[in-house]
Amino acid sequence: MDHSRRAFSRGLRSAGSTARGGSLKAGGFGDGSGAAIPKLRLGMPPGGTIINIVFAVIFLGLLAFGILWLIKSFADVGQQYGDAMVETRYNAMTVKCQTNLRAIGQNIQIYAVSNEGFPPSQQELMEYSGSTQLFRCPAPDGEKYVYIPGQSGSMSPLNILVYEPKPVHDGRCSVLRLGGQLELLTPEELQQALEQTLASLPQSAAK
Repeated sequence: MDHSRRAFSRGLRSAGSTARGGSLKAGGFGDGSGAAIPKLRLGMPPGGTIINIVFAVIFLGLLAFGILWLIKSFADVGQQYGDAMVETRYNAMTVKCQTNLRAIGQNIQIYAVSNEGFPPSQQELMEYSGSTQLFRCPAPDGEKYVYIPGQSGSMSPLNILVYEPKPVHDGRCSVLRLGGQLELLTPEELQQALEQTLASLPQSAAK
């Protein structure tokens, strides 16, 4: 009886050792054959990489478009600024030119008060004014003003008293009328006004 129990116990211990040796391999769970079950490895699926590339291409495209738009906007602003500067310069030249004509008109009026009549010639007017620079348009391509003598305050205020012969103000000429008005006339308008002015002069002055 005791011999049978000891034999049965030795059989159980032998079976347990065999089971433990076959089921555990290098820390992994085994099957009945003793082979270890491989561990699972987690990784990014291939579809995620493609989506990231697409988003990157879209982002870079939008960034490039934004940079090109900014460059174009700055170029347009620069062009507008340059055009405005040119226009401002021409406007300043026009104002300076008409300021000269106004000063000449004032000298003529002062001369008329002292001498009971307008200056008989442009040379007389220039000597009385004391400044030759006053009688030239300040524009780079401006020319000398022309004074039409032989007029009086009783004549038509639309007569041309002083004018510039060259249209340097955006295709127009600055003129001073007998009534004191300052205007910008096209060459055609100036020619017509000069003909009317010369036709109203006395025969001796017109010659």
